[in-house]
Amino acid sequence: MTEAAKYQVTIHGNVYDLAIGDGAQVISTGPRDRATPPFMAPPPPPQGILGRDDDLTRVFDLLQLGDTDAADVPPVALRGLGGIGKTTLAAALGRLAIMPELFPDGVLWAALGPQPTLRILLDGWGRALGVDLLPERDESACRDRLRAVLYRKRTLLIVDDVWEAAHGSYFTVAGPHCRTLITTRETPVAYALATRDRTLRVDVLKPEAALALLRRLAPEAVTTDERSAQRLCERLEYLPLALTLAGRLLAVEADVPARMARLLGELIEQRDARLTLLQAEGRLGLTEEEPVSLQAILGMSVARLDGTDQERFAMASVFGGDPLTWEINAAAYVWECPVEEAEGTISRFIQRGLVERRGARYWMHALLADYAAEMMEGMGL
Repeated sequence: MTEAAKYQVTIHGNVYDLAIGDGAQVISTGPRDRATPPFMAPPPPPQGILGRDDDLTRVFDLLQLGDTDAADVPPVALRGLGGIGKTTLAAALGRLAIMPELFPDGVLWAALGPQPTLRILLDGWGRALGVDLLPERDESACRDRLRAVLYRKRTLLIVDDVWEAAHGSYFTVAGPHCRTLITTRETPVAYALATRDRTLRVDVLKPEAALALLRRLAPEAVTTDERSAQRLCERLEYLPLALTLAGRLLAVEADVPARMARLLGELIEQRDARLTLLQAEGRLGLTEEEPVSLQAILGMSVARLDGTDQERFAMASVFGGDPLTWEINAAAYVWECPVEEAEGTISRFIQRGLVERRGARYWMHALLADYAAEMMEGMGL
């Protein structure tokens, strides 16, 4: 794959460039030429977009981007566990080089997080559109003003990392010829803002895409020991964020091959090595004082459970298996509760993006199982 191909995706057999460079920078929040449409989608990651062409095709179709005459197209939501790549997928859509043609009035982006400063984010959209929202009395008035402004525009609205439906509702301001894409970990948020039928579950990468991602980030590690690299992909269960953090770590150590090989082995064999992988960038919902580790990012969803459900989440690590799955009756036995109560707990796990249903069984990602095992030890269960 060529270097340029890092910034291309294929949708319905058509190859689309992703807009990067000086012509696709996040706009200033200050005064601007109102003839220049806003372009707020963040840039793609340095390693590019891998293994997401099918997902982009589904979003493209649900948003009816191939039909410029379509009106009042309902929002679409991307749902999945933390680190699955929802934001990257949304950014890739916003960065398609054809967006200025499809949406001549621009692309708006807002990243909310668990505790968003709604007024500041709404004001940012107002400034992007050349509208002063400061005189408006509250967030609801800002929302109404934005709806009026966007009524006759063609704009793509991307609302990223929504944790509460009430927060996301302030950004449902699309006019009839706009489109809205939402990302969230939380099932109730997705269904409230986009309905179940228009919610796409973002899954882990396929094995070949996961290895390609690791190869792009840490080529020496994969070339030196491809079998171990494949084992690492399997152990990280193809989670894009974990693969990215592991790849960055191994790349830094590539000039000392023995150390790189040792770290690769530790990531495969040691739970702590996986959970303490660090992200250099900040993360909404985590304070600057906290290290942005894989464990902290995954734990943001666990922290939203009550005490009893947190204990049951920790105990789920005993189910074992590869992949880790269980049935309702097994959960009720381990948690020492009635089946109906176990059903309620599992439902809440699913709502928080911690568990998925697979047939008659329920699946927990391997790294969440690592986190659960860490919790179980810490709780002395």
